[in-house]
Amino acid sequence: MALAEAGKVIAVADASFLIGLCLIDHFHLLEHMVKELHLASAVWDEVVLRGTGRSGAQEVQDAAIVHRQGVQNVEAVLPLKVFLGPGEAESIVLAQEISCDILFADDLRARNAAKEAGITTMGVAGFLLAAKLRGLIQEIRPLFVTLRSKGFRLSRGLMDSVLAEAGEAPLSED
Repeated sequence: MALAEAGKVIAVADASFLIGLCLIDHFHLLEHMVKELHLASAVWDEVVLRGTGRSGAQEVQDAAIVHRQGVQNVEAVLPLKVFLGPGEAESIVLAQEISCDILFADDLRARNAAKEAGITTMGVAGFLLAAKLRGLIQEIRPLFVTLRSKGFRLSRGLMDSVLAEAGEAPLSED
């Protein structure tokens, strides 16, 4: 897992990933692991403009690493919007345009579309594992519990798999 290694990456993120990190008060981890975080205009609009007063809005707006960026090839976004939201579709196209190291996204359809386009992806669960492997956090399990309690959707199997890799007890032991 390249993100678990020292050094910072250039990334693109969709809204759900950003919101997930903010729900657990761990947006700051991005500043330790990401050199530049590019957000498509639709993601910025969803998190910062329409999300005013909600988790993520202020953190994203204030972060020095965050760069709002419109996609150049608007036509490439249209077919993706058939099965993805505008932020996810724009994020995939932006990731291709800037040749970023990684796309942070949690939606399975978005991740699959990105992978088909040759883009490396990672969601909140993988990001937290990378942060733990780098010694930035001590435990992932309580963060998963908090995410679930706040309505953030991650599959139990994914969470238990990440917890096993991190050497932590599975959620199924609750």
